[in-house]
Amino acid sequence: PIFDQSRLHECKLELDPADWAALRANFTTNQYYAANLTVDGETVKQVGIRSRGAGSRSGEKPGLKVDFNKYVSGQEFHGYKSVVLDNVTQDPSMMRELLANNVFEAVGIPYPQIAFCRLTINTDFWGLYTLIEAVSKPFLKARLGEESGTLFDYEYVDDYRFTYKGDGTSAYAPSPFEPQTNENKLDSGLADFVKAINQTPQSGYAAAMETYIDVKKFLTYVAVENACAEYDGLVGQFGMNNFYLYQYGGQKKFFFIPWDKDTSFQAAEWPVQQRMDSNEFTKRLMADATMKAYYESEVKRIATSFVTTAFLGGKVDTFAGLIRASVQADTHKPFSNAEFETAVAGIKGIL
Repeated sequence: PIFDQSRLHECKLELDPADWAALRANFTTNQYYAANLTVDGETVKQVGIRSRGAGSRSGEKPGLKVDFNKYVSGQEFHGYKSVVLDNVTQDPSMMRELLANNVFEAVGIPYPQIAFCRLTINTDFWGLYTLIEAVSKPFLKARLGEESGTLFDYEYVDDYRFTYKGDGTSAYAPSPFEPQTNENKLDSGLADFVKAINQTPQSGYAAAMETYIDVKKFLTYVAVENACAEYDGLVGQFGMNNFYLYQYGGQKKFFFIPWDKDTSFQAAEWPVQQRMDSNEFTKRLMADATMKAYYESEVKRIATSFVTTAFLGGKVDTFAGLIRASVQADTHKPFSNAEFETAVAGIKGIL
C-alpha cells in the first residue's frame, strides 16, 4: 500500500533539528542519523537516515536512504529493511521515473515499486519526493522467485561498457559492481560472464550467451530504454549506469533490474540503434542478424504500444493533477513551477 501510485502519500521524519542541519551540511557523506518515520499514519521508530544519490546529492533538498534496522536489530517496515526517499531534483516533470516504471512492468521486466509522497521534516514541508522500494531480498523473492543469489548494485565510477578487465572477480567487484548479498562468498560468475561477453566466438554467440542470460529478455530491457529515449542507462551516453545485476543462486544465469530511470523521455525522435555499438555486449548481439531483428522489433512494439498517448497520456495527466499543488509548494526544488509545467507538456509531446 505504501507504493500505491494512485495516491499522494504522506511521509514525515522526526529527528533532532541539529541532526537534520548536520545531514544537510554534510550531504556528501553517508553519515547516519536517528529519526522516526511515519508513512500514511504508520510510524516506525528509531530508523537510520542518510544522504544518498550521485549527481542528485543535495544539501538544499537531500535525497535519503531510510534504514529500518540501523539502530533496532531486525526491524522492518512492510517486510523491508530499507526504502529510498528520492528528492527528484534532476527531472523538472518529477514523473519520468514513474512513467518508465509503468513501461518496464508492461513488458514483463520487474521494476522497483515507486510512488509520490509529500515529505515533512519535523514541522516543515520539505517538498515532493518519491518513495521507492529497495532492491533487496524481498524484491528478489517477490519478483524473481528466489533470493539466495548474489545481487550487485552497479555504481558508476567511470565510462565502462562491459569490456574485459581480467579473469578475477576483483577486477569487477566491489567496483563498479558492488555486491549487496553474499559479499563474503563471491564466486567467479561475474568475471566469467564478462569474459564470455568478450571472448565467445561470434559464430553461435547468442546461443552460447544463453548460459549466462536470457538474451531476448535482455534485449527487451535495452529496447525499453531506447523506446523511452533514455540517455543514462545500459547503453548510456557516459557508459553503463542505473541498474542492478542479479546472479541466481547456484546458477550461472544473470538478470538485469532497472533503477533510477528519471532521464527517460528525452526526445520524440530517438535512433533505434542509439549507442548499441558502444557497449561490448549489445554490439556483439547486434552483429547477429536474428538478434538485431528481434531487438528492433521490440523497440517498435514498445514504442507503438506503450510509449504512446493511449498508454501513458492519461497517466501523465493523472500524475500532474496528483502532484501539482505539492510541486508548487515545494520551495526546495531546483527548478521553477513554470519549468515543471513545460516539462510535463514536453513529455506529452514525445508520446
